Amino acid sequence: MNVDEMKDVREFRAGAPKPDRARLAEGRDRLSSAAGRGRGRRLRADWRLAAVGAAAALTAVAVLASGLGGSGHSGAERTVPAGTVPGSVQEVLERAASTVERADPPPTPHAGQWVYEKKLSASPGIWPKSKAAQPEPEPEPEPQEHWKRYADPRFENGKEGDDRSMRERLRFLDELPDDPAAVLKKVRAYYPSGKGSPDSEGEQDVGALSVLFASQPIPPQALAKLYRALAAVPGVEVTDHVRDLAGRDALAVGHDEKGQKVRREILIDPHTYQYLGDRWLVVKDYKHTYPGAPDTPDRPWKAGDLMSQNALLATGIVDHKGDRP
Repeated sequence: MNVDEMKDVREFRAGAPKPDRARLAEGRDRLSSAAGRGRGRRLRADWRLAAVGAAAALTAVAVLASGLGGSGHSGAERTVPAGTVPGSVQEVLERAASTVERADPPPTPHAGQWVYEKKLSASPGIWPKSKAAQPEPEPEPEPQEHWKRYADPRFENGKEGDDRSMRERLRFLDELPDDPAAVLKKVRAYYPSGKGSPDSEGEQDVGALSVLFASQPIPPQALAKLYRALAAVPGVEVTDHVRDLAGRDALAVGHDEKGQKVRREILIDPHTYQYLGDRWLVVKDYKHTYPGAPDTPDRPWKAGDLMSQNALLATGIVDHKGDRP
């Protein structure tokens, strides 16, 4: 199965305790260890979730980071100035929703066309298997281009599970209700977390929503509904003046709860409120151990480290694979 065709669709199951197909679909090319220093002021929602899934993101690291590592590259290591975002979390995301829903809808793709994406992703070096070895340096990220069939029959045969075509995802977005709570309910059913997942409901919601944010070309009305649903997730926070992997200023929206070690964040342009990408941010110091490899040294993670970064640089609809908008 082509990994590019599955990109972003199943990575949201970050808390699954075993390295199943949902975890491995994209994780290997999404982990990095760039140090991100300095964080803007975070806006905290008024309500909070109990610490239900504290080990969820850590489990993702344990599975995906095994055998991967690196010391970070200069392009991803940034000092971010402190700043402010006017209004509460709900006000910020309502402002985003109100802005994007006024945009003109993009042309509707048709069967036979391709979704073009140009992305910048941090790629990890190799973590040493023994204490005597040194970690390999992390390579500089380079833009990558991807083409996905808009209507791929392999993912529309009723047996695809989570591997839905872009056409199916956009149809789902077109049918979202107006009520944010109802949107979250539909999203959870569309992308279930899987039996036995240790993720809290808030982590599941942000993970599933992040998959849909990456759908292209997303209709403005659907994007607005996703922002309002994101604002309704208990424990959601907004961090301002974040720099994405491409060096762009961004708002980072993620779910925060007690005991959390790693947080997935959705990155949004602070002016146009368009989707920019996502990242995995370490929020608490810890060490990852390798129980099955006693000679492998522990891997330390510090609060502020960025395990994974992805920046969407360009997207569009083309008639043939290899074409560019």
